[in-house]
Amino acid sequence: MTETMFSLSLIIVEIIFSLIVLKAFSNAGAKKCMFLAISIIFLIWLIADYTLISNGFFAATGMPQIAFTVVVVIPIVMGFFAIQLYQPLRQVVSNMSTETFLRLQLMRSAFGILFFFTAALPAWFQYVGGLGDVAAGVGAFFALQYFRKNPNKECKAIILGNAVGILDFIVVINLGVLVVLSDHSADIIFNLIPMYVVPMFILLHVYSLMRLAKIKRGLA
Repeated sequence: MTETMFSLSLIIVEIIFSLIVLKAFSNAGAKKCMFLAISIIFLIWLIADYTLISNGFFAATGMPQIAFTVVVVIPIVMGFFAIQLYQPLRQVVSNMSTETFLRLQLMRSAFGILFFFTAALPAWFQYVGGLGDVAAGVGAFFALQYFRKNPNKECKAIILGNAVGILDFIVVINLGVLVVLSDHSADIIFNLIPMYVVPMFILLHVYSLMRLAKIKRGLA
């Protein structure tokens, strides 16, 4: 696949995923104003990431690994504190079911497949990252099936559905920042994945584990 086709495919898949996430928020009770605000944030976020990459922002900083890490971490921190500080959003996230979180994690497989269609990454990293994301999506699928058959074992389903995905992020993010970015430019369109959807998936893990904690305390 040419990089132009890859870029187009990546952006389309990210937009589709964004719409699925927005639908989940809507189903969980997000009011029109919140839905609109989140939609605008997603749009600005995606455009900003694309602009940074297109303009060679990371190389221009002279410290691409640190700059890239900061850009990935910022939305995660903001998303975490948003539900701590904004009660309506916290309520919406609280309304999202374990089944919803697991269905959203299924999309990891789609982004894992995209790893194999870019020419901008080392082959070994494509296999590690791609297969890891596919495994995370498959793990979420089996956890979802398990939960549907055993609705009284929600805690175990949450743990099973998050375990592979979290392990994959620990391995791939560290390899990407410490190894791949030491020899390859961060200013490639592929990095829309770690800059845009990876923070979303990490927040889904965080929100899901917060639900697990509530269940353990008997509050959900």
